[in-house]
Amino acid sequence: MLNRKSGLSYKSWRAVNLGLILFFVIILIVGSWEVNIKICGAILATTHYPFEEVESAVEILSDVNDRNQSLMKSLAEAQFQIGRLEEAKRENVRLRSVLGFEPPPGYRLLPARVVSVTGEQLPISAAINKGLVDSVLINQPVINQVGLVGRVQEVMSGYAKVQCLTDPLNRVASRVATSREMGIVRYLPSEGMILDNFPNQGAIQIGDTILSSGLGGIYPPGLRVGIVSDVRRPENKPYSLINLEPVVSFRTIEELFILIPEGP
Repeated sequence: MLNRKSGLSYKSWRAVNLGLILFFVIILIVGSWEVNIKICGAILATTHYPFEEVESAVEILSDVNDRNQSLMKSLAEAQFQIGRLEEAKRENVRLRSVLGFEPPPGYRLLPARVVSVTGEQLPISAAINKGLVDSVLINQPVINQVGLVGRVQEVMSGYAKVQCLTDPLNRVASRVATSREMGIVRYLPSEGMILDNFPNQGAIQIGDTILSSGLGGIYPPGLRVGIVSDVRRPENKPYSLINLEPVVSFRTIEELFILIPEGP
C-alpha cells in the first residue's frame, strides 16, 4: 500500500511539473513581450539566482581559505626568523664572553663549532667543523672559555674528532693550583671525574682548582680542569680519593678553540 501511494505521489508530482512547463510555454508563445520578460525574470529568480548566490558564496569561502593559508605561511616564516634571531642573540652573548680570552704562551686560538657529539650519559667525543685544511693535527689541545675540553683524536680534511676529558681512556697530568702537588685527572663512569695518584698526605681541600701540569707533552700547563668537590683520605692507603667537578659543562659544549702552536 505504501509503495503504491509513493508511486502515485511521484506520478502526480511529475504531472504537475509537466503541466507547469506546458503552462509557461503557452504563456511565452501567446503572451506579450512585457509579460514574457516578467515571466523569464520570475523563472530566473526562482531557479538560477539561488545557484548563483551559492556559487558566489563558494568563491568567497575559497578566497578566505587561500588568505588563511597565506597568513599561516607568513606566520610560520616569521616564527622561523624570530627563532634564528634569538639563537643569534644567544650565540652573540656566548662569543662576547670569550672576548679578551688569551691563549697560553706559544699558541694561537682556532675557533671551531661542535657539529655532533657521541656518548650516552655524557659526550665522550665531539665532531668539529675544522680539519687538516685549517692546520688541525692529532693531539692538539681543545678548550673553551672556561677550561680544558680534551684533545684532537682524529682529523680529516674539513672535520676533526675531539676526545673529551669525559672519555675514560683520556688522562691529564694535573696539579693543585695552590699547593702545586700533582696527580692524574681521569673520568670513571661510576664516580665521575677524579684526581688519581694524589698522595694521601698531600695538601688539598674542597674548592681547590685543578690545573693541567704540562707534563706528557700534549696539554700546556695552567689550563683549568676541575674543582675539588670531595676529599677522602683512607687510612693505611698511599693515595687519597678525590672527586672533581669539571669546569667545562660537557652537555652544552658548542663553540670550542683548538690550540695551534705558533712558529715553525
